[in-house]
Amino acid sequence: MIATFVVGAFAGTAVVVRQLWLNDSARVIGSDEAVKRFRSQTTVAPIESTTSLVSPTDSATPDLPTAAVPEPGVYRYVTDGSEQIDVLGGATHPYPAETTITVSPDGCGVVLRWDLLVERREEWRLCAASDGVVLQTTGAFYHEFFAHGSLEAMVCNQSVLLVPLDGAPRDPVTQHCTLNDREWLPVWEVIGPDTRAVDGQELSVTHVRMTVQDDDEYWEHVVADYWLDQRGLPVSMTAEKESKSSSGLVGDVIYQERYVVDLAALTPLR
Repeated sequence: MIATFVVGAFAGTAVVVRQLWLNDSARVIGSDEAVKRFRSQTTVAPIESTTSLVSPTDSATPDLPTAAVPEPGVYRYVTDGSEQIDVLGGATHPYPAETTITVSPDGCGVVLRWDLLVERREEWRLCAASDGVVLQTTGAFYHEFFAHGSLEAMVCNQSVLLVPLDGAPRDPVTQHCTLNDREWLPVWEVIGPDTRAVDGQELSVTHVRMTVQDDDEYWEHVVADYWLDQRGLPVSMTAEKESKSSSGLVGDVIYQERYVVDLAALTPLR
């Protein structure tokens, strides 16, 4: 869900580097555009409930909740944050006041696409399992600076339980992942139940933390916190990230990102 930005090996002369420096941009993707894309790519049947219930055979036994994934649609988030790199004179991309997460049917559950900018997005997948909502083993991250985009495909060795049905904390779990050809080792920890307010309504959420602590020559430090509803939909997200990576022609790159994100409305746009 969180990736280090890696600047590609810029090929060519100083003229090319100068042209790239002139062409940096940060373009907003509005909710109307996200909804239009969602409608063009998705056929969604009406959803009767956001949480399924198992009807017991004994009427005296209370209903038992089972895991469910977020209903499809475009969710709006109040957003404060930015990303930046220090090469070619430096560049900063402030994030807009509103970003969107598009939830679409995918395999055993849904894929969530978070669009912060045209130049910055990420995707992850959730499935409902017998013990709760699970983060799947594949995802993607996209960053673009100076008209040079970097798409990193994530593949991990195991899924991770993010929202346990029993609500209990879980010990940290390390995923062994690759981002394209680079090793990436996020550690996930279910801290436990919490509450968050959305639309004046107090929601029960699960607090999950993801950390990356890599102190090699090309280092990475990440602390990202997620407050997820019972379906795994982010209600709040915060992150502080910093990394150093090799870029070839323009030297080493320091990348920094921070954000604070809160769900603006419970009902998705369609």
